[in-house]
Amino acid sequence: MKNKIFILLGIIGILDTVVLSIFTNGLNLGILFPGIIGTIIAFVFINKEYRWFDLTIRNKRVKGVFKFTIIACIASFIIIESIIIFNVKCEKNAKVDYLMILGAGLRGKEISLTLQERMEKGVEYLRSNPEALVIVSGGQGPDEEISEAEAMKKYLVDHDIKEARIIIEDRSTSTMENFKNTKEIVLKDNNESIKILVVTNDFHMFRAKLLANRNGFIAYGLPSKTPWSILPNCYIREYFAVIKSLLFDF
Repeated sequence: MKNKIFILLGIIGILDTVVLSIFTNGLNLGILFPGIIGTIIAFVFINKEYRWFDLTIRNKRVKGVFKFTIIACIASFIIIESIIIFNVKCEKNAKVDYLMILGAGLRGKEISLTLQERMEKGVEYLRSNPEALVIVSGGQGPDEEISEAEAMKKYLVDHDIKEARIIIEDRSTSTMENFKNTKEIVLKDNNESIKILVVTNDFHMFRAKLLANRNGFIAYGLPSKTPWSILPNCYIREYFAVIKSLLFDF
């Protein structure tokens, strides 16, 4: 019975990857990871059920290293995900110099569901703060007809935000570049730190603020919701992205 439960969990992981690969815009580690792990789990427990191969690890040292690695990965996952969740805080009342909306992919010229959530949150803030300036940040991907920043600007103008309030950063291809390129636009020769209110999805907020601070900004967060259909995959992907940013994004 236990084997069949794990086989079922493995199949669910595989189906999750297959379905999201078909219906979402592009592949990433958050989408692929459940399928990879699901395939391994399904194979191991199908093998246990039908005894095709002997997969027992007999060397005690190898077995010890394997168990330690698994425990360390689980512990790091819990710690990092807890930090991500803890940083999903709305700070919309902070006094800032700019609102900054981060790009999140297009389908041709149309914004994705994830980006739409960010844009709706940005429009809500800009309507409540009519003097605020907004930075839209995002370059053009290989499968996108225009830059994310251009699509975001169009969305804002279509929702009655004046074009004069919008600053475009349209060269970035990563979160680090979002802030690095924006820094070149708004800081220039100014040595004082600029305060920004960052609009991005809940799962992405911790890393966004981390990288904003590394680029000399004082960052506050205005998180938007993530569509429930991709929520688990986004948090899984963000675990790996946080590790990468902590080690390499400077």
